[in-house]
Amino acid sequence: MSKELNGFVKANPCSHILYCYHDIDSYIEKVLAFLVDGVESGETVILIESEKNLKLLVGRLKEKLTDNQFKHVHMISNFDFYLSSGSYHPPAIYEQLIKIYTPYFKGDAPFRTWTNVEWGALENPAHIVDWFEKETDKVVNEQELTLVCAYEAEKMPADMQSILEKSHPYIMTDEDLIDSALYNKIKL
Repeated sequence: MSKELNGFVKANPCSHILYCYHDIDSYIEKVLAFLVDGVESGETVILIESEKNLKLLVGRLKEKLTDNQFKHVHMISNFDFYLSSGSYHPPAIYEQLIKIYTPYFKGDAPFRTWTNVEWGALENPAHIVDWFEKETDKVVNEQELTLVCAYEAEKMPADMQSILEKSHPYIMTDEDLIDSALYNKIKL
């Protein structure tokens, strides 16, 4: 599936992909393949990930990339990213996202992003995540970005996947990558 994802990204450079994962080993392999493929394709990669997974991925990336290639991987703690305002506040998170992306918008080098979305102790984040993902989809389409938004399926409220499928044109599982039947393209 990792090769299929990378082939898809090459064929569809403007991609906003929802990945609701069940298997952490499959998840790590997909992240790793996505990052390595991006660097080997001459892209900068931005990874917004949990501290636990960052530690694991750094070691695995250093096995696959040269020191010079590794410099093209920018890692951000998802805890720091999503709680940059002190709580899970979508407008603040969105501003943080734009702040991270702005230097790349002005450059010639392509880039791709993988983000592991978490919301801490927030009870039912569906409406907040929905707003944030719709705004993110606008940026993806305006700037022609490649972005994978990963969510751990077991931690998602029951209604969240269908909500997320409305703001992501592509849906990835541990085994497949398909078009979203629920996607509503955001009007720019």
